[in-house]
Amino acid sequence: MNRIDKLRRFYNRYERYLIPGALVVGFTTDVLTFRFINFPLAMSLLFFQLVLIGANISIINLYEAKKIAGKFFSYWRILAPLLLQYSFGNLFSAFLIFYSHSGSFFASWPFIIIIIFLMIGNEIFRKYNVRPTIHLSVYFFAIFSYFNLLLPNILKNLSVFIFLGSGLFSLALIILFVNKLSLHTFQVAEKKQTILYLVGGIFFFMNFLYFFNLVPPIPLSLRQVGVYHEIERVNSDYQVVTEECGLWDSCFLSHERRHISSSRERIYVFSAIFAPGDMELEVVHEWERFNKKEKRWEKIADIPFRALGGRDEGHRWYTYYNAYPGRWRVNIKTAQGQTIGRKDFYIIQKAGVERIEEKI
Repeated sequence: MNRIDKLRRFYNRYERYLIPGALVVGFTTDVLTFRFINFPLAMSLLFFQLVLIGANISIINLYEAKKIAGKFFSYWRILAPLLLQYSFGNLFSAFLIFYSHSGSFFASWPFIIIIIFLMIGNEIFRKYNVRPTIHLSVYFFAIFSYFNLLLPNILKNLSVFIFLGSGLFSLALIILFVNKLSLHTFQVAEKKQTILYLVGGIFFFMNFLYFFNLVPPIPLSLRQVGVYHEIERVNSDYQVVTEECGLWDSCFLSHERRHISSSRERIYVFSAIFAPGDMELEVVHEWERFNKKEKRWEKIADIPFRALGGRDEGHRWYTYYNAYPGRWRVNIKTAQGQTIGRKDFYIIQKAGVERIEEKI
């Protein structure tokens, strides 16, 4: 038995452990890497993974079509599913980090759930590792997600044209790739129409999510948000008046409580939003109050302000409203309506609650 046969036998015997292991290694690499390196280096590493995925898809299909042969490609064909699993796991866990950090889960959950499903779905799809339909469809989603990360950072812009441009560019790349593969491999050729239908469906679905504001506003992220009774800027800091966190008013809960002594009192919401250097954009604090009778949120006010990029701690600003008792929330949004973050809180009329001052 030669080395290739031994490797193939080893792989077939331990495939159930190797494939999930490759996914775990890819995910762990991201967790240990992308949170601690700068954005250009992260994008370079993700681009390398995209190239590696394209190479492995090509090797699998070209080898099966007997267009390539030899010891080198025989080894590569055996290891290609592992490398694919690692790269897909690496890409989608990185996207999960970037996209979940850049938007409110409550507003962008469909897109984030898709990323989680694709990341876990690699294990489900592993039995179909020679079927190009699955690989190429998922590959297109990865390319689209990558350029939707990259272009806003390069062009310092969040306009709809940037999103559409990243989608059309990704679409052109995958069509070119599919056409080239179909010329040399029967598997891609016979499924080409199905692949292009799926790619087109993904393209329109991504645009649907975007225009319904379900795609996180990459590359923005909410660094800090809080609800206060008073805010005053003192040099480079902000002096705020807040309340002690009691058992039922825990700062670790998503719904904080703020007590007012009269039926209406000015309440402040402070936010710090990160954006890349040289990016200037309009941000909106959307104040909403829950209507108990009609069981729905009612918009009370839209208060816009300009945010400037380049500060690691985020551009800091606040808005206020003469609030009254009830359940409130403030959505921090872009001018296009994409939600960067959200702050939920209760306003309760109760006099005599102790307030404290602190710096933020």
